[in-house]
Amino acid sequence: VGALLRRSLVRDPRLRMGILLVYDITNYQSFENLDDWYAAVKKVNDESEQQPMVALVGNKIDLEHIRTVKTDKHQRFCQENNINGHFVSAKTGDSVFLCFQRFAAEIIGIKLNKAEIEQSQHVVKADIVNYSQEPVVRTVNPPRSSMCAVQ
Repeated sequence: VGALLRRSLVRDPRLRMGILLVYDITNYQSFENLDDWYAAVKKVNDESEQQPMVALVGNKIDLEHIRTVKTDKHQRFCQENNINGHFVSAKTGDSVFLCFQRFAAEIIGIKLNKAEIEQSQHVVKADIVNYSQEPVVRTVNPPRSSMCAVQ
């Protein structure tokens, strides 16, 4: 797949506008492979007049409980390579639209406003419950039994 991707990137400059480097947050090896993938992207585009926009995407955030790639590793990779980072779940769709929306905006050089960002985030709806405002009577020292039984 990698060789095919490299050949496609070389032949068709339209494919070089933006590249998402995606790894599995539950698979540390997939994160370690990012150095090779990022190097391949840079090598293919060395002679290009326009470098593609690159972003890092940590996938499978729905499996946070078995995460092996810590968030600080993700952030460090982004800082070291001067790229933006995102976290998504392809399975649940969580943050996928926002990731693509932000990445597309970055490619064309616009900044999303707060309403555009919030529009793509999930809203959790809940009923408001009104509890009675009557004071609860509590006794400080409840009465104790004077009987004891040992068997």
